[in-house]
Amino acid sequence: MNPQIQLGKNALWMILSRFGAQGLTIVFTIALARRLGSAGFGEYAFIAAILFVANTLTTFGTDMLLIREIAAQDNLSRLSAALVVQLMLSSIFIIAIWLTGSSIPNQNPETVMALKIYSLALIPLAFFTVFTTALRGKQNMDMYALLSLVVSGLQVAAAFLSKISLIELTIVLVVIQTIAAAVAGFICLTTIPNFAGAWREPFSNVFLLVREAAPIAWIALLGMLYQRLSITMLSTMRGPTDTGIFSAAARMVEASKGIHIAVFAALYPAMAFAQTDLANQNRWIQAFKLSWKMLIAAAIASALILSIFSAPLTALFYGSQFNVSAGILGILAWILIPFTINTYLTLSFFAANKERLVVRALTASLLGLLILNLWLIPLKGPEGAAWSALLAECIQSAILTASAVAQIRIHGEAHELSKLF
Repeated sequence: MNPQIQLGKNALWMILSRFGAQGLTIVFTIALARRLGSAGFGEYAFIAAILFVANTLTTFGTDMLLIREIAAQDNLSRLSAALVVQLMLSSIFIIAIWLTGSSIPNQNPETVMALKIYSLALIPLAFFTVFTTALRGKQNMDMYALLSLVVSGLQVAAAFLSKISLIELTIVLVVIQTIAAAVAGFICLTTIPNFAGAWREPFSNVFLLVREAAPIAWIALLGMLYQRLSITMLSTMRGPTDTGIFSAAARMVEASKGIHIAVFAALYPAMAFAQTDLANQNRWIQAFKLSWKMLIAAAIASALILSIFSAPLTALFYGSQFNVSAGILGILAWILIPFTINTYLTLSFFAANKERLVVRALTASLLGLLILNLWLIPLKGPEGAAWSALLAECIQSAILTASAVAQIRIHGEAHELSKLF
């Protein structure tokens, strides 16, 4: 298939699914915020942030490594090793949460118990991650899109359960994740040739996989800590109310990233495959350049819309009790532009086996975010956290862009990175 058509088809599937999934996520967020209130919603946001980081840690970079490997070599043999790695790390994290969760500052007993229960979702998440890794590596984006809609739809149904408490919500979400993992496994069995046979491979390559995935795991951990640091610091430094105010605005910005995330999900396996598809190099170059221009244009448009209409959008989605979130949204909206640059460059560096450049940028921006939060959160609360997040994202963008320019200057037009712009 023509690279532009293939990339366009995969991106379209992901865009359609993201629109559906993000629409359902918005409904889920609104329903949950109205049902739990600002304090309860802040408690849920804290728990979700912890699990988000935990899932990234326990995945250990095996998903990005195997997506690149499956896309370039059509090799499914290490899926079983990836599952073993993720289950072992998930078990360690669950035990740690159950033993030390009560010592987390500024959290009530109900929040701690909800966190302990929700940590159990890491087990089905391990299966879900491995199954979706196979789908993404094989570029079966239509099936991957279906899974996203299934999970989001079930979560929305949970949010509308009458008089549900935070603990009951986490129990339901664990059940939902288990159902999602089962559905993912069934889709893989019915759509990927020899998927069942891939699981007969020996587990002797587990340690080799861990060693190869370690650099990507470190990048993923830095990235997720970077993304969730502001919510975690707000929760521990200011409490659940300020966390809920910031989280409401942040989730609207996350929802506006739908098209970008969809295209990026299709771009990464295509970038990996393009490294071996020598017969269609020029077509891949044009496809990547077009994607880059469209993503930047969409980021600018989205930032303008969210910034200009922050007040009416906040009132429409969350109600009067979240009016103060409008100012936070007006700041966070501009993150979309450096976010687009950062994600595109990160994926291009992964495809070109230049992970060390991403480590350098993420380390610098994470340190910058930590310092800025320690300074601005005590002074301005959620608004300070918003400015910190925007400035840190710009720092990361400047470092990644400088690294890309330096690589192209050193290696010239023949370098792998040059075809991604």
